[in-house]
Amino acid sequence: MNRKAVALILLVCIATRLYALDARPMDHDESVHAWIAYRLLTNHVYTYDPAFHGPFLYYASAFLFSVFGDCGVVGRMIPVFFSILGVLFACLYRRWMGNNVHIFIFLMLFSPAVLYYSRYMRNDMILVGSFIAAVYAYFRYSETSEERYVYAATLFLAIMACSKENAYIYLATLLSFALFYGLYSEGWRYAVRMLLRWDFKKVRMAILCSAIFALIFTFFYTSAFSDFSGLWRGTAGAVEHWVKMHEQNDHWKPPGYYAKILVEYEFMALGLALAGIFYLTKRLKERKCTKFELFAAYWAFTALLVYHFLSHKVPWLTVHMVVPLALFGSLYARNTKGARVAIAVAAIATLIVAFHVTYINYNDANNEDLIYIQVQPTAVKLSEVIKEKFTAGERIIIYEPKNDYWPLPWYLRHYKVPFSTEWIPGYTYVITSEREENVVKEEGYKVMGRYEIRPGYFMVLMKKK
Repeated sequence: MNRKAVALILLVCIATRLYALDARPMDHDESVHAWIAYRLLTNHVYTYDPAFHGPFLYYASAFLFSVFGDCGVVGRMIPVFFSILGVLFACLYRRWMGNNVHIFIFLMLFSPAVLYYSRYMRNDMILVGSFIAAVYAYFRYSETSEERYVYAATLFLAIMACSKENAYIYLATLLSFALFYGLYSEGWRYAVRMLLRWDFKKVRMAILCSAIFALIFTFFYTSAFSDFSGLWRGTAGAVEHWVKMHEQNDHWKPPGYYAKILVEYEFMALGLALAGIFYLTKRLKERKCTKFELFAAYWAFTALLVYHFLSHKVPWLTVHMVVPLALFGSLYARNTKGARVAIAVAAIATLIVAFHVTYINYNDANNEDLIYIQVQPTAVKLSEVIKEKFTAGERIIIYEPKNDYWPLPWYLRHYKVPFSTEWIPGYTYVITSEREENVVKEEGYKVMGRYEIRPGYFMVLMKKK
């Protein structure tokens, strides 16, 4: 692919990721993530907690906050960057996909799930973009035996491990494929060669890769070498936490949860992947499959299997299935008149759906399965009311026993408005949840306003009578 084409693709990617990036309110999770990064910047405090995923997003965002200022747009720039990185490396897949790479690039640009969550302050696009880069480096090393590709893959895998716990799923996918493909192509000679036959180059690579990974992992999880207990929390502690969440059915959804989202939003990637099964089977019988084809199929299959198995099901995890489905399906897209027409129709429909959910209907969590309890604009209005009263010198407090007041801490980060889980008397204004409304009324307060924070969840502004 020539440089002008790549430059045009990247311009489209940048434009679609940055356009109206501040229009959608910071969501619940986004506001928590942005707040953690802000506290890291201002108080120099960070402790890894697996419930909020890996430290890389917070350190990277805190750095951007220090350079460009702390705002929602800057907070969303790390996912934007890694989305662009993923598209850039997808362009390089042409060496294995031929012209079919354009279909894969299209889906990396306009898949509704990928586009929506590329503009969302979560860790998922860090993993997607980094893994596409790591896979490129893996296959380039297979072709050239140049060490630089091994070190590049290690770098991206380390970033993934410092970003989110499902990085271990990705790592297991890549390593198990390398093992199975080696046994498939060489038999037990592969195991002997890998385990018993060592030379200086192999030792050097093992040492340097271990050092790169360990240095990056240790730096982030120990808070820049200040808390070495973070190493346990980032490994065994993280696995223990998410196994427990799986057993508790945290965010449990029925088995067909992702199937509905894929059919509703990702019909192009899904349709291509289903059609690709026929051609994969045919090429397997003819023993014509390339290593890259086998990897694409393996990644798609394992991703679908793992994420459907996990009880923790949320819409942003869809991206971890859509990308491998898109890669596998694009690889086998046919260049016939009928196929071209079908792909064109699917592409147009994908564009319409992606633009609608990303730029128009982005707050409608009630009707959009891709959106998860999105914070409503009225929550931002409430924060403005609080700022106004606090600036005017009014005594005002946010009281919510269950800490269910996000995204207010993020929007009020520059104001020392108190938050409390216990009732504290003496304030003129109290903001609380509807479930605590009667409790506050009994203390002599009346309702002044009602604000929808998330669909169906309201907070009330109350004033002392």
